[in-house]
Amino acid sequence: MSALKHNPFVSFGASQRRPMGDPLKVEAISHGARYMLDNAPDADIVLLESASALGPYSDAINELASVAEDSNPLFETPALMAAMTHLSAGDKSVRVALVWSEKNVSQPRQLIGLIPYQVKRFYLGLPLSVWSVWTHKYNFLATPLLRRGQEHSALRRFLHYADQSGARMMRFPLFQADGAFGPVLTDIVEERALPSVETARHERAVLDAGMDCETYLSTHMRKKKRKEYNRLWNRMAETGDVAFDTLSNAADLDLWMKNFLLLERSGWKGKRGTALAEQQNDAAFFEELCCSSMSQGKLHVARITLNAQPIAMLVSFISGNCAYAFKIAFDENYARFSPGAWLMMKVIDSFHNDARVSRVDSCAVPDHPMIDHIWAERRQMRAMNVATSHAMSPWFIAYSAHMTRLVDRAWSFMRQNYYRLRKEIERD
Repeated sequence: MSALKHNPFVSFGASQRRPMGDPLKVEAISHGARYMLDNAPDADIVLLESASALGPYSDAINELASVAEDSNPLFETPALMAAMTHLSAGDKSVRVALVWSEKNVSQPRQLIGLIPYQVKRFYLGLPLSVWSVWTHKYNFLATPLLRRGQEHSALRRFLHYADQSGARMMRFPLFQADGAFGPVLTDIVEERALPSVETARHERAVLDAGMDCETYLSTHMRKKKRKEYNRLWNRMAETGDVAFDTLSNAADLDLWMKNFLLLERSGWKGKRGTALAEQQNDAAFFEELCCSSMSQGKLHVARITLNAQPIAMLVSFISGNCAYAFKIAFDENYARFSPGAWLMMKVIDSFHNDARVSRVDSCAVPDHPMIDHIWAERRQMRAMNVATSHAMSPWFIAYSAHMTRLVDRAWSFMRQNYYRLRKEIERD
């Protein structure tokens, strides 16, 4: 969490904030058949309210994703359709906003932005109409898709739309600070004198796939540590035939997905009830996302097997030139050999030899005890709250800054006590 005192508000005077301009034309599509019946709407903002409504725009979304400076596999068609089908649970507050360029008689409108969002009626204990870029429990990234070279125009139009729709505040959670979106958001906040506050900032491990595994580990890992991991691999090999491979045949996908779900459920996530297989909708989301990504050549699955049985598996999705490590699972019966750590080392060669990938985001929590010691590069993540033109919005920003501090302190206190209690239990 960032120190909020280092993120002062730009302005509290509503009179200093510049008007957004003429009202935008907005049209909503509830389902795909509506599009086919009425033809494509000619609007500044098109709202997609269901997975079905995404279908007619699939090609346009794929084209936008291919030219966006910041990649995000969760905001591409396969993940959005799977999430809206299985995770939104009919939540009418979840929509996908397609932002289109200005109307021009000489050429058709162009899709310049995609921002899934959710309207929340309560925020930090207050009955506020707060808009937030949509995140669900499997979100590891919430950076909007914006067309390269038109990021400012796309984000201005979306904020204009939120403003004219009565949003009291706009939340941008979990976006990458090292891409195009962060600076663009800062520019617009400054040009319109919008009160804002950074509510989170942390780093997570990233792999530069420019080196092979041996070179990478020799460069970034101490010799003593490498020697210890090699010893564990040799001990594991003494128990049977150990191998590493990746999914290459689409015909094997069903078996690999089944093996992953069983492997994840067999460990601590299954005991806590957080494994994908514990909830039918979650498993269906995972399976649909994997199948769709495989058909588009954007799925990467790796595993370590012992006597032909998987003991560690990693599922990743590819977007742009970056891979995103979505989920890892390992057999805890072999934890003494560190199969999860070995898997994250073995995939270095796999990604290095994959022409699609130049960087791999671990999507891990901050200060992860395993991956932070293997992958040396870091990506900075941020979250921001931004005011609208509503008269009370600056005070909502101030309130959110204050409450974020309190919540952060409370979580820190609870984490410290949890770890202290766990140590005492283990000692007893």
